[in-house]
Amino acid sequence: MSLAVRMDALDRTISDLDPLEFVRHVDHLTELNAHADRAGLERLADDMLARVWNNVSDLPTAGAALRDLGFVLASLERHGVDHRTLSGAEETLLKLGDITDEIPRDSVYTYALRNPRSGTRFFTGIPEEILFIDQVRIAGTALRPAVDDLVATLTLPLRDPELTERLARAVAAFRTFAEALLAVKRQVTPEVFSHQMRPYFPPMTVGGTVLYAPGGAQMTPLLVDIALLRPEPGEPEAGWYPRYLDENLPYLPAAYREAADAIQRHRPLLPRLLDEAARAGSAPRDAEREEPALRQLRLLMREVLRFRLPHLQLARANMAIRVAGSLGSGGYTTSSLDQLAELTTRRHHQLTDALSDGPPAVRSTAPPTPQAG
Repeated sequence: MSLAVRMDALDRTISDLDPLEFVRHVDHLTELNAHADRAGLERLADDMLARVWNNVSDLPTAGAALRDLGFVLASLERHGVDHRTLSGAEETLLKLGDITDEIPRDSVYTYALRNPRSGTRFFTGIPEEILFIDQVRIAGTALRPAVDDLVATLTLPLRDPELTERLARAVAAFRTFAEALLAVKRQVTPEVFSHQMRPYFPPMTVGGTVLYAPGGAQMTPLLVDIALLRPEPGEPEAGWYPRYLDENLPYLPAAYREAADAIQRHRPLLPRLLDEAARAGSAPRDAEREEPALRQLRLLMREVLRFRLPHLQLARANMAIRVAGSLGSGGYTTSSLDQLAELTTRRHHQLTDALSDGPPAVRSTAPPTPQAG
């Protein structure tokens, strides 16, 4: 069964469940947040915590409980109440995390992809948050098949027709992903996001570990990056990127973490295909003779950049109106986004340079071999 099918099925199952009977409190939560009613939020959290172990019996019910507790406990943290002051809260989060094999707090998956369309959970209920959740849900779902396709390409040779077909599907999926997040950029202003929505994505300390809130680094582009363009030994980002993965991979569901491990047993696709094309002596200047797979790879990189550069611009616009030293919901300044943008741009330049320079062979991207003595 493909990763996309497995994850879609799990998310649908979780989104359909309401083990803590939270749907009747959805509107109440937004009212409590609007009035910063800490006492009311504490009563709601206590009521939900009391329901957990009579109603949680397996991974899907634990995932639904983690989702709904996440909304309430993050609301408390936003209003200055450490969730650890509530009896049993931290222990419950840790046990739910063990059952789901995921981080013991809310994530981008609980916030959007496992958030039911009927009875959608919100922190604020403002139109921008409603749109934000919907577009993140669309984006995250759309990109899943691309991950399956890119994983499959890692062992396919340059001139295998299946490689071209899978890359074409990945292009279409990433286009849908990018369009959904561009809709957020157009319709959710930095002022609304930073001042009305972002405060509900606080870091939380659970089991002695600081866990960051739902963020873009937790989404499937992380797997696309690993498969497509991650740095190799000797490249400029080779020291930074493993730390970036160590910080963000734990926030992915177990199936995605397993996929990341499998992907990293292969070379990243873009430099591997360019080296294979160089060995094959492809003729890059002749558009009619350009390898079909490289043509699709070029289109895919355009879509990745179409997402990444506006995302960086949006992050900078948000940071510009916040207090100096503020972090994004995933615990970062824009420096990590800067480095991702630099990596993506460098890979894109490698591809375009290789396809435009000649004659007649595509140039290898492998780092130079150190010379002896």
